[in-house]
Amino acid sequence: AEALENMVVVSNAANLVTYFYSSMNYSLAQSANMVTNFLGTSLMLSLLGGFICDSFLNRFWTIITFGIIELL
Repeated sequence: AEALENMVVVSNAANLVTYFYSSMNYSLAQSANMVTNFLGTSLMLSLLGGFICDSFLNRFWTIITFGIIELL
């Protein structure tokens, strides 16, 4: 399952670079920079979410809270 998730992340990153470059008319360097910033922020926020879950919330409230945030 982890391998499939990584394949999805890489394919989405490649599609975002192509989208920013061709449709949004950013340079290739700017497109790659925006995608790496997005991926890095996503990974850092998952660490923050894990810390909040382990420190302050139980399993039920973690699922409810971050499920609502994901839907937004």
